[in-house]
Amino acid sequence: MNRLLSLLFWLAFISVLVFITLPIVVVIAASLSPTSAVTFQPWEWTTRWYGDLFADRWLGPFLTSVKIAVVVASVSGVLGLLAAYAVVYERIPGSDVLMSYLLSPLSVPQIVKGVAIVLFLSMIGFQGFLGTPALIAAHAVLALPFVTRMVATSLANFDGNLDRAAQILGASKGQRIRHVLLPMIKPGVLSGVTFAFIISFNNIPLSVFLVRPGDTTLPITVINYLEYSLDPVMAAVNVASMIFILAVIFLFEKIGGFSAQLHGGSK
Repeated sequence: MNRLLSLLFWLAFISVLVFITLPIVVVIAASLSPTSAVTFQPWEWTTRWYGDLFADRWLGPFLTSVKIAVVVASVSGVLGLLAAYAVVYERIPGSDVLMSYLLSPLSVPQIVKGVAIVLFLSMIGFQGFLGTPALIAAHAVLALPFVTRMVATSLANFDGNLDRAAQILGASKGQRIRHVLLPMIKPGVLSGVTFAFIISFNNIPLSVFLVRPGDTTLPITVINYLEYSLDPVMAAVNVASMIFILAVIFLFEKIGGFSAQLHGGSK
């Protein structure tokens, strides 16, 4: 019986891995197609389509997405850290209500948020803020709950004895925060910032309402391109985006070691 359950478990596990991996393999194969049509000819694969990634059509939206994602990660990282500190560490009055409020954007579909922001800007006469300013604000609102939750988890796992020991040794509150608290919760902060960057860089449902001509993000450019064409260039763009995101995750992992938090340890 145990052997049967183990076999079923591994069968399900492998099926899930194949289900997740196969679309990625197909996209990678499409980006290497030897012709302008998507074909599967591994004996003639070419990387020439990746040369088109440096055209203004793709490079401009990519840089816009990176710029917005960096600002969103920075803003939501700072606000999420301050919010989690006030709610979890300082336990200010009404902290439970405040945490619920901070997490409330998760309960609203992104499409609804996008329409609401466009209508709000139109009502107050701020249509000129559509584009990068609106995208930064909207993405920050979207990413803030994730950052706050991750930092709050790190703060909840923080050993208060370390803070008390530093206090006994004569450290001021500012010194304890800077030299004891922040280094201990760095994995949670970095994981939240990384998540905010990825959310902003890959966002479509919210961004589609807020972009404007000449100020378009890469995912929206890909969606617009897909309406009229399906070729290896688009596949190459998606593969390059995936590699870029993996590089960002690897970089932040090296800096913050946030994978240790998933295992209950520290780095």
